[in-house]
Parts: sequence; structure tokens; C-alpha cells
Amino acid sequence: MSPVFAAQQPLSQLAVVAWLSKRACLAYNLVGRKPRSKEASVATPASPECVSCRRPLPPGLFCPYCGVFVLDPQGTVVMASRLSRLGAAIVNLLLQWLTLYIGWVIWWFIVAPRGQNPGKAVVGLRVIKTDGRAAKTGDMFVRGLVGIVLGLIPFYLDDIWLLWDKDAQTLHDKVVGTVVVKAQGSERIVAEGSLGAPPAGVTLPPAFAPPVTLPGAATSTPPPSPAPEAPTGDQPGEALKRLKDLREQDLITEEEYQEKRKAILDQL
Repeated sequence: MSPVFAAQQPLSQLAVVAWLSKRACLAYNLVGRKPRSKEASVATPASPECVSCRRPLPPGLFCPYCGVFVLDPQGTVVMASRLSRLGAAIVNLLLQWLTLYIGWVIWWFIVAPRGQNPGKAVVGLRVIKTDGRAAKTGDMFVRGLVGIVLGLIPFYLDDIWLLWDKDAQTLHDKVVGTVVVKAQGSERIVAEGSLGAPPAGVTLPPAFAPPVTLPGAATSTPPPSPAPEAPTGDQPGEALKRLKDLREQDLITEEEYQEKRKAILDQL
């Protein structure tokens, strides 16, 4: 063996080893790498954030961290605490007893257009609609009437429902679609009638009850009226003339025209 060939043999072996190592690393990368799923490649939309504390908003009407009403673009409308709701109820009962209902009723008509009753007006609370609109006198009357009816449920279930409800709503609040907020910071709802457009990414809450469609309410179009019949009691000549007029006015089809014309001619 020549010295040159003996020197080239180790070099060729090293080149083969390097080539095999490179191929092995490439195969490991192809096999060991996890394929990227289509779900991972699609960017998930960012959840809406609270305009006050900038934290993600879970489903609900109020931010669970700072209590801001989610439909308020300015972040000044805040949920009333459950303790203040209890205080307003106690003050309301005391005012009814002290004024023998007469003064309370007069006071109610004064503050009801602002979404309040006398107790809420003293404590500083306000009732608004769940879609951000102001609760007017009619809304307050219906809310109170529904509260009286649902108050017949045993164990005061209507009132104590707000203790575990995430939006601090009673049962009559859910039925009429209202929430209770602090009066301070919600004055513009009374002045403007609503909060306006909600913040970006926040949608209006669904209605408490879906619309009901009665089985007898027909929503489809009524069936087309039948084509006018050709007169059969007239003379054949007059009947053929009137039948021709019906065809020219597109009141009957060509097939109906030929069929009725044949029936008239058969009578001759």
C-alpha cells in the first residue's frame, strides 16, 4: 500500500462518519418535531377587557374585580354592594312606616323617573336596565309589582337570590331585566337615557327569556289563491271569449286554457 493511499483512508472514513452524523441529526429533527396543528396556527381572539382595571372580562354584567358595569365605556357605573341593597330595603320599610305610605308614595313618584325608590334615593342607589338604558317610572312600577308577586315564594327566595348571584340580581331583577348600581357615576344614564355604544369587544347581554312563538302564529306566506274558473253557464262563444281574456291577462296558464277550451268545445 502506498503512503498516499494510507494517508487518504482515514480522511475518507472521517468524511463518511460526518455525513452519517449529519443525516442522523436531520432524521431526528424530522421525526422528533411535533407537527403544528391548525388550531395552534389560528390566533384566538382576545377576550374583552374591563375599561377600568384592564383585566379580562368573564361572562356577566359587571367586572368581578372592580365591579364596573361592562357596557359602560367610561367605567363610572359600578355595581351596588349587597350590604347597601340591604340598607336601602331597611330604609324603605322605615319610610313607609313613618309616613304611613302617603309620603312614601309621593316621594316614589318624584324619584321613580330616576330609577329609584325612596330607600334607594337615601342610600344612593339606582336601578338601570341590563342593556344600559335608564329605568323609567313604568319600569320601576313593573319591577315593584313583579317583586311583590315573587315575594310570595317561601323563604324570601326572591330577595336572598342576590347573595349568590354574580350580578347581585334578585329574581324580579332577572324577570324584568334590571340591575342595581351606585347613583354616583350613573347620572348620565338618567340624563341621556342610555350609556350609548358599549366598549370594544363587549356585546349586549341576551334576554333572560327567549321570545315565544305561539303555535298558531303563521309566519309563512299564505298559499296563492286559485286561478279563476272559466264561466260554464254562458254561451260557448262568450265562454271562449272570456277564457281567451283570462289567458291574455295571465290569470290562467296555457295548459289550463287548452283544457278548459276543449271542455267548452265538447259541450257543443
